[in-house]
Amino acid sequence: MFSIKSFFFSLLLCTSFVQAQDFNPKYANEFLNLGVGAAALGTGAAVVADVSGLEAGYWNPAGLLQQTQTTEVALMHASYFGGLAAFDHMGVSRKINEQNVVALNLIRLGIDNIYNTTQLIDNQGNLDYSQLQTFNSADYALIGSFAKPTGVEHLSMGVSAKLIYRHIGNFAKAFGFGFDAGLQYRPSKFWSAGLNLHDATSTFSAWTYNLSPEMQATFLQTNNELPQNGVEQMLPRLVGGIAGQLPFKNGKYQLGSQLNFELTADGPRNTLVSGSVFSVDPRAGLFFNYDNKLILRTGVSQFQYYLDFDQTKKLSLQPHLGAGVVFQNWTIDYAFTRLGLGGEGYFTHLFSLKWAFSKRN
Repeated sequence: MFSIKSFFFSLLLCTSFVQAQDFNPKYANEFLNLGVGAAALGTGAAVVADVSGLEAGYWNPAGLLQQTQTTEVALMHASYFGGLAAFDHMGVSRKINEQNVVALNLIRLGIDNIYNTTQLIDNQGNLDYSQLQTFNSADYALIGSFAKPTGVEHLSMGVSAKLIYRHIGNFAKAFGFGFDAGLQYRPSKFWSAGLNLHDATSTFSAWTYNLSPEMQATFLQTNNELPQNGVEQMLPRLVGGIAGQLPFKNGKYQLGSQLNFELTADGPRNTLVSGSVFSVDPRAGLFFNYDNKLILRTGVSQFQYYLDFDQTKKLSLQPHLGAGVVFQNWTIDYAFTRLGLGGEGYFTHLFSLKWAFSKRN
């Protein structure tokens, strides 16, 4: 455990320094792309067209208007890298009236009790464990959302404002902000379409560093450049999709699917469709609903090319599985998915809990 967390310390510092100094928008504020809600993640995050209620504040704020109960409260927890990193979400949404819904979502990605080993070895080369200290690294985002009708029949709109705070112990910290804007079109209960422009005005994070003289000396002795204050920028990403569902057995059963695409304009990416400027990353989801009590989900995403051992170019994808159980006003969702394409060891269990209720007359 000691060596692993020491590794994370070095990795976190180097990652934040590289991001802030090289200004590569592809990797800025990456924690914002992890997603919230086991229901959405169980279908490969293919939800922009039919997401509704509280979690729509993250995926497509226009979907807030489809909230049926007056209030929703949700929690989610996931552990990554064998429990070293924790990703948590909590939120609340409120239906003010039939025309206006607001929501507040808070997400945190954190690694706690990381060992700071920069002062572990004294000037004589001896290990001095009295200098060993721990710290934590965490990324926070507070997302406030609002949805209302557009005036066009069946078309709703929504906006989300994001406030960001990131820190690595007391060595580095960043503050940022950004906005999302979405549309959702629901002409019937059998199909819908949606668009969401993430980071519509770009999302910025300004980093500042506070390195002690001893740590600066360590950087120089190891041939690393001293970090400079800088700004990360996330460029806009357009996510669109279409969803449909087929009821049968007098509506007691439902089979639904959705196809999404993510369009980026920051140069070539390792996606199914990649160009010199634009790249397209598709994802698809499927669900089976039994009497609004049991939901089974699956999906695919992250279509990426890689070279096999014989240098043959092959296409890989990330599978997703999930399920949900509804008990009156309570919903428990589960997802089994993977953080990136790192092999079987990176599969993660996610759980989320939602409570939806209305004021009794």
